[in-house]
Amino acid sequence: MDLKHINGILCDLDGVLYNDGVLIEGVVDTIKALKQKGYPFLFVTNTSGITSHELFHKLEKMGIPLQEDEVLSPPLATRDYLVKHNFKNAQVLASSSIKEMIYEKIEQNIENPEAIVVGDIGKNWDYELMNELFLKVMNGSKVIGLHHGRFWKASEGLRIDIGAFIKGLEFATSTTSVCIGKPDKSFYESAIQKIGLNASELLMIGDDIIGDIQGAKEAQLTAIQVKTGKYRKELTEKAIVQPDIIVDDFNILNTLLEEL
Repeated sequence: MDLKHINGILCDLDGVLYNDGVLIEGVVDTIKALKQKGYPFLFVTNTSGITSHELFHKLEKMGIPLQEDEVLSPPLATRDYLVKHNFKNAQVLASSSIKEMIYEKIEQNIENPEAIVVGDIGKNWDYELMNELFLKVMNGSKVIGLHHGRFWKASEGLRIDIGAFIKGLEFATSTTSVCIGKPDKSFYESAIQKIGLNASELLMIGDDIIGDIQGAKEAQLTAIQVKTGKYRKELTEKAIVQPDIIVDDFNILNTLLEEL
């Protein structure tokens, strides 16, 4: 496929640049080379366990060459959504830093929240929590997911993600949740606006056929799927939306993209 129309890169993180915190060999040099060629980057991620500020410092310590404004993740966008849509209070299921950030603008309410914000709480999911949330949603609480990811890849293998619990609540309560992160179209529209290019000029590279590829294609971006991270051939083959290109790993971009 001819990629001469590409002038900017949206890039997923986990599964593309690293797996469970361990860098994939060569990615740092590839990012440096592409930036030297003139390609602006925006790292778009569904990472929901830490704030964008914390994520930036994590990536910086890993050696990934980036600026803080080159990171877009759901937590801050979630707080903005709550404020924009006049939610007065919420229950936040997330890390302490994300709770603190959201509760700066939105009152905490555990008993009868207007919104239930669902982020990464690791292994703290159980029947009691799901039933508690079920009852609150039946009583009128709105579920807002930082993303709808199905699963992610840890060093030990695949792990179920928060989207599965959110969809379970939807099914049980016959309600629809709000998705802030990928694959939601508004998240990609925010990314397009932030990087300052047209959708037709942008390339999205990721490992998730739904969050990365389908989300990008629905936003009219060119989409490349890597065979690292959570990539599974059988899931890609039966997906409604197909990637424009499937490559072995992120490093092939340096070969595919010419100097601007």
